[in-house]
Order: sequence, then structure tokens, then C-alpha cells
Amino acid sequence: MPLMKESTKAMWKTQGEGAKGVLRVFNMIHGYLYYTIYDHYVMAASTILRWLGTKHPNWPLTRGFYTYVLDRYHCKVMIPEHAKKLPVAEDITVPMEIAKKVAPFERAQKIIIKNFDQLAFVDCPCRLEKAAMGKEPCQPINTCLFFGDMGVDFVTTHMPRMNARRVTPQEAVARLQENYEKGYALSIWYKDATGYRAGVLCSCCSCCCFGTEVERMARKIPGLRDLKITAPSGYSVVTDPAKCNLGGACTACPYEAREIVTTADGKKALKYHYDLCMGCGACVSKCPEGAISLKRDENKGVPFDIDAIRQEMEGRKAAAVAVTPAAQ
Repeated sequence: MPLMKESTKAMWKTQGEGAKGVLRVFNMIHGYLYYTIYDHYVMAASTILRWLGTKHPNWPLTRGFYTYVLDRYHCKVMIPEHAKKLPVAEDITVPMEIAKKVAPFERAQKIIIKNFDQLAFVDCPCRLEKAAMGKEPCQPINTCLFFGDMGVDFVTTHMPRMNARRVTPQEAVARLQENYEKGYALSIWYKDATGYRAGVLCSCCSCCCFGTEVERMARKIPGLRDLKITAPSGYSVVTDPAKCNLGGACTACPYEAREIVTTADGKKALKYHYDLCMGCGACVSKCPEGAISLKRDENKGVPFDIDAIRQEMEGRKAAAVAVTPAAQ
């Protein structure tokens, strides 16, 4: 029996792409624990962050701990149309100047797509935590989607208790669509310990998912307003008042961007918090009247749209080729 699994060797190689020396070793240990005890890892982090954020938001320790976590672990919200394009077989390494526009973070913002047709669903640790607390979690639980041969090989060989299972691109896309129709936000997560790049696509609800909870808690901690765990999708929403019946289904927003309020004259009204909206489209899928739609919004960043990224890369290459003869 080999001392080290091939998936572990592949992770070590991947870590070398983003770090050297002691940092590479640290990231390897961190990444190994992250992948092998995914549920316990998230539950431990959620317990600490929740306690600090709700009980002691003004502590310097709270601000320091949140800063450390949010600097190294964050996500990009994706609309379903773009998320369903990600299961691709071709390898794409996006130049940093383009990648940082899509994922505007200081760390863990690489867009390296390798073997993204290799896919596996794993039980959601956030929903497992809710079940462990004696509460009913949202369904399905087996809904965290891992991308790429390194991550998929690792979770399927090291994480059997979390029901890691390989799926086809068709199965993955169908599940993502089902999750979106239930009002879940699709977000792709980046982490330093996974090679400073994205590797997991989550389907986040407003009641179970700790990622959206951290986003909401971090807003209330002094000094962290400009440090976000979440980058918006590049879209915001528009509501047609003629169709809206103020039923309130859209207020199940994972980011608390919508609420039904009572006006001074005693009437109900919809209040849309534009600054909190991540453009996930959960409200679009939840509205039974079809009153809400997504719109492209430059103030909400650059979408993670692999077709648009590929087109920009090709345009830059063509421009570089056209300039070269003149330079000579």
C-alpha cells in the first residue's frame, strides 16, 4: 500500500503553483485538513466566527480574526446561466489582470480551470451543522460541487463519510438548475489552501449557509465594511411594480437585500437594499408573479462568465499580434 495517495501528491504539486517553502507546507497542511474534515472544519470556523461576531463585535480580536479569514476565503456569486458553463474539459489559465476584475480580492483570486469536467457532489457542511443542532436543514444536503481532477480525486478518496460522489456535467447542471429554482444563491469559493483559486461551487440558502451568514455578520463589525467575503455577480435586479403583489417570497434573500416594510400611511411596500444585493437571482426564482428580473450592472463588478473571459483573452492576444510588427 503506498504511503501517499496520488490525490495527495497532486495537491502538493498544486500548492507549489502558489506558494514556496514554509508557506507551501502550511497551505498543504491547511488544505489537507480542509478537504478531509470539510464538515468539522466549517463547523469549527462557524462556531468561532459566530461567537465573536454576535457576542463581541467590537473586540480587536474579532476584527483581526475576521480580517484573516475574509482575506483568504471568499466567493464570487454567479448567475445560473454562467455557473452552468463551468463544466468544461479545456484548460484555461486566466491572466491576473482579467482574473482580478472578476474576483477582486487581494489573495486567492486566480482563475485556473483544469479538468473542470471532473465533478463531484459532497454533503454541504452548513446543512450538516444545522442538522447536528437538531434543526431541519434545507434539501438537498449533497449539493457542494467540487471542480477539477485534483479536488475531485481528493474528496472522493479522502471524504467517503460526506458522500462524495462523481457526477457527469449533465447531472451537475441539472442539480444547479434545481437548486436555483429553490431560491439558492450559486457562489464559487476561493481559498489560499486550495492553491489560491476556486474549486467549489455552493448552492447557498438564507437559513443554513454559513458563507452568507458571515457576509451579514461582517457588515456589523467596526472597520470591516470594505472587506467583503462575497463579490457580487455583476448583476442587480429590477422589480416590475405592476406585477409585484408584495407577497414577500423574495425576502428570503440570502443577503437581506429585500424586505417588506410598512409605510407611514399603514400600507405595505417593498424596500430594496441595492448596496446589499449580490445579484444572485434568488429573488427572481422565488417570485411567483415573475415580477423580478436580473440586469447587467457595471457597479456590481465583472461576471464570472467563461465565454466573456475567453473572448477577452482572445481579443488581447489578437491586439498583441497586431502591435508586434509595428514595434519591430
